[in-house]
Amino acid sequence: MSEIVIVKSFKNGIRLILSPDADFSDICSEIGRKFAEGSHFFGDATVALSIIGRYLTPEEEQIVVDLIGANCQLNVLCIVDDEEENNARYIKAIRQIESKYNPGEGGRFYKASVTDGQTLFFDDSVVIIGDVNPGCYIESKGSVIVLGGLYGTVHAGMGNETDEDIFVIALEMSPEDLLIRQSEYIPEVKPKWGIKHKILPKIARESGTGIVFENLSRSALETNYAY
Repeated sequence: MSEIVIVKSFKNGIRLILSPDADFSDICSEIGRKFAEGSHFFGDATVALSIIGRYLTPEEEQIVVDLIGANCQLNVLCIVDDEEENNARYIKAIRQIESKYNPGEGGRFYKASVTDGQTLFFDDSVVIIGDVNPGCYIESKGSVIVLGGLYGTVHAGMGNETDEDIFVIALEMSPEDLLIRQSEYIPEVKPKWGIKHKILPKIARESGTGIVFENLSRSALETNYAY
């Protein structure tokens, strides 16, 4: 009998190869078992996760991520596709953000995708490890970093007139609405939610009375957001 879950490592993280025919409940049981048994081997690394072999809904993907976290010390930062070029770009962006931003100092992590029309409020800067889906709203007095896709609405720097460096970063920047303090950006054409993985990570910041976007790069981080 062939395995219904195969775990392999790749340069930037962990790859799960899932049976296209097995029941999802059986797959979940096997994922939990494999990561529990291999917890000493995986350690507490921060990784990207690639899932191939079958399509999973966003809810099923979140179940898989939660199972991994519950059975070992791995920290799954994001789910990527199986193209090495895309993986390398995503992981590079994440590492750049991590090296410049420490939520332990005036910020926090939110380790889940924001779904089902959720509205979340934060008193300081926040790193969201997951997507902000359409219809969802994030409000923060500080900056907002989305290690995933920004498809909903973010209002950064709400009521904050003292900190100069308020910004929004997303690995996929396709917001329904974006506000930084009193400046607002509304896209003229609504994003097509099914198109992913070809959008460059971007930084949004204030410029005069508007919002400008830059591709995420080491120079952009060092020039504008050095801590």
